[in-house]
Amino acid sequence: MWRIWRVIDPRKAIVGTGLLIAFVSTTIHLIQISGDRYNINNWHPDTAKMASAKAQPQNAALPQK
Repeated sequence: MWRIWRVIDPRKAIVGTGLLIAFVSTTIHLIQISGDRYNINNWHPDTAKMASAKAQPQNAALPQK
């Protein structure tokens, strides 16, 4: 293990890991608050009302023969 740290600077590795974690967590956060596509905003009463108002059946009724 000590040979790895002779090749890679530990400070740069720690900073790079922190930046990667910050980027991934920010991306996940923005995806989660992006809207109704992921249907995760049902905890707020206004969004729950909007989501239920938009809800429509996925499939149309089949015609009668």
